Amino acid sequence: MNRNNRFVCSFALVVLTSFLLASCGPPIKNVDLEKAQASFAAAKMDPVVVKNAPLELQTAETSLQTAERLWKADAKPEEISHQAYLSLQRTAIAKEIANQKVAEESVEAANSARAKVLLEARTYEADEANKSAELSRRQAQEQATLLAVKTVEGQQSAEAASAAEARAKQLEAEVAQLQAIKSERGLVITLGDVLFDTGRAELKGSAMVTISKIANFMRTYPTRTLLVEGFTDSRGSETYNLDLSERRANAVRSALTASGVEDARIAVRGYGESYPVASNETPVGRQLNRRVEVIISDEEGRIVERR
Repeated sequence: MNRNNRFVCSFALVVLTSFLLASCGPPIKNVDLEKAQASFAAAKMDPVVVKNAPLELQTAETSLQTAERLWKADAKPEEISHQAYLSLQRTAIAKEIANQKVAEESVEAANSARAKVLLEARTYEADEANKSAELSRRQAQEQATLLAVKTVEGQQSAEAASAAEARAKQLEAEVAQLQAIKSERGLVITLGDVLFDTGRAELKGSAMVTISKIANFMRTYPTRTLLVEGFTDSRGSETYNLDLSERRANAVRSALTASGVEDARIAVRGYGESYPVASNETPVGRQLNRRVEVIISDEEGRIVERR
């Protein structure tokens, strides 16, 4: 073989080798396929999408696998792009469905919470209505009992009935003078915060008018007893408030004993910031909560415990 023939053969071999190498190389990148792969990978890592749109995610994956097979098989770019587009759109649909389900769950949770609040409100209203009805029943029963007693006394003796009526009127007049409020616990007299200096337990001189009226009442009804309860607002520590309420209650007891009421007939309790009668969020409410309540027992000396 001459030199020219050898050159031609060598050139042909190089061209053939290059062709073979080119035909065996990796397929050209497809931008649409890469976008679809990235979008699906992100969705696959999102637990919200995986949980709420599994079927849609599977459909997107099927289209993506088809696009990848076409790409590996060196199919036409438009075929690969079409399948990649389908995968991209189905992935977007899966995300949208997942977000919609999350929103629906949020709305359902809000509706459930609202229904619970309404149920609790209705239950509370029903309980309050029952309490009011029970209180009315007790008051009606007490009035009926009192009427029956008066009727029996009237039948037994007109003189005894007149005396009982006179005593009742006297008691009502004295209760009115004390500005006492009748309750299931007894007659309640409230001494406001104005009778004490701020943060102190010494009674002001103006309190002695009420103290004197209570002492006179107790001398008239020797079988009755007293319970003095102290309260504060919520400002300050619980320990401080409890101590202040006890000291103020004891100050009232000391004033009563100094006015002639036997110490054995007076019990004292301090409750601190417990049992508020108004909101502690306003100055007026806090002033109402800073108080001393004096409860006068029934004729047998009984006072119903605080609930």
